[in-house]
Amino acid sequence: MKAELVIRGGKRDGEVIGLSPHGRITFGRSPSCDQQFVEENISRTHFALEGKGSFFLLTDLQSSAGTLVNGKKVASKILHPGDLITAGPISFDFKAPEAVSPKLSANSAMLVNDPAISSIKLEKNFEDGSFALGDNEVEDNSPANAPELLGRARKALQTIYQVGNLIHTEESLDRVCHTIMDVVMDVIKPDRGFLVMYHPEDKTLEPIVVRRRRLTSGSARTSTRMLRAVDDELQLCKPVVLYSIKKAMAVISGEVFPETGDANSKHIRSAMSVPVRTNTDVIGAVYVDNVDTEAPFAAHHLELLAAIGRQAGIAIQRARLFEDMEGLFYSCVRTLVSSIEAKDQYTHGHSERVTAFAVTIAEEMALDAETLDNVRLGGLLHDVGKIGVAEKILTKPSRLTPDEIKVIRQHPARGGEILSHIRNIPGVIAAVKHHHEMYNGLGYPDGLSGQEIPQTARIVALADAFDAMTSNRSYRRNFDVGEAVAEFTRCSGDQFDPEVCEVMIKLLKEGRIIPCNELFARGIDVTKSIY
Repeated sequence: MKAELVIRGGKRDGEVIGLSPHGRITFGRSPSCDQQFVEENISRTHFALEGKGSFFLLTDLQSSAGTLVNGKKVASKILHPGDLITAGPISFDFKAPEAVSPKLSANSAMLVNDPAISSIKLEKNFEDGSFALGDNEVEDNSPANAPELLGRARKALQTIYQVGNLIHTEESLDRVCHTIMDVVMDVIKPDRGFLVMYHPEDKTLEPIVVRRRRLTSGSARTSTRMLRAVDDELQLCKPVVLYSIKKAMAVISGEVFPETGDANSKHIRSAMSVPVRTNTDVIGAVYVDNVDTEAPFAAHHLELLAAIGRQAGIAIQRARLFEDMEGLFYSCVRTLVSSIEAKDQYTHGHSERVTAFAVTIAEEMALDAETLDNVRLGGLLHDVGKIGVAEKILTKPSRLTPDEIKVIRQHPARGGEILSHIRNIPGVIAAVKHHHEMYNGLGYPDGLSGQEIPQTARIVALADAFDAMTSNRSYRRNFDVGEAVAEFTRCSGDQFDPEVCEVMIKLLKEGRIIPCNELFARGIDVTKSIY
């Protein structure tokens, strides 16, 4: 699907950005972003838009001010025609053909005398744990069939256990949703599968993840892929999905769809829909159907899908809460950092800039997500130990005395001690405590050398030094990029990790990291967040 963004506000007001259905575009202050915006309150890497073939997914890149869609702050969101994206002072109108919007009208009238509803041959509230089978769904419970029933029960228990392990170890909402549908396609083996969210405000259904199973040529094996064709994606039976959500019932529908007159239901031979619910609300549904396979779904399929749907709802709720808590945590961290830096006019925005530089280095080094998070938090909190340093020392306009230097040098260890009261952040504590260690072992507080210094600390150390050498001071002039490159070249393997130095020099020469003085020259307020 083709789409575009129309910029509202700022220096690029009225400009149109074309969006590729299979591309990814990043937005932010950094020159490394595909679309750069230098206005205040735009973070260094603010948000990304990714074309998923038939829809576009917006992801906030943990920006300081957040990314809003239609006035609501989001972590990730599928976009629809007419949506308004806001990042700081800039807004973007998302424009796309209405016909390909992934939101589906979910009018309540569908529940009344809809032919598709009459096709439902089995429905059950899975919360009570039992199924009252209809006349056509009576299964053979004879002794001869006992081994098959026992095997089916074992498989169901194993599946539920695996689902719990898979989706409850994921913290990203996007990964949770995709994992749910991976499990559904693997266990139920339908031709198509949809994870659909229901929006009660405007009564719409929104497909979040869509899967299609196709037979591999020359083999009985099957493969699962994301649907690309818009028509395929939207051809689910809306009345059945809505019925399942409104009634909070797990349902199986038979092959009567050609008689419904619903074009979306054409060629569907058998379908199931189960509600996805949290502890309090039904938030969507898992819908599967067969369009190629003739065998209808049976009661035991529905029971298993209902169990997956129940766990899916809890996992989605948990992921949403985690994202909310993570956002609150970062807000608290930034508030703490700002209160410390408010003491010194020269350090306003320092921790944000160090974080921006350090994260860019870590991304270029292709470090794993956990290390990247440790670098991000370590950069923000690397000077937290200065909370106990007297203001007269922090704001002294001239060079420090040996005694004052001794006081300042206590801040890394003090910062590590302060953060030691927070559980499960050893990588962050390591970055804070050891960001003044030197590769040659002459740093502090512990005199670590080489690879003994935690990797997070080696990265933050270089980013911290770069911001210091390129920032204005009353007692010396700031370095330009060429001088910074020369300094890192000279100190590589001595003060700094040579691998990190090599990456930093590369980023500087490519203009993907911009020093503080150049940001100021471009009219960017360096006392505010650029991350």
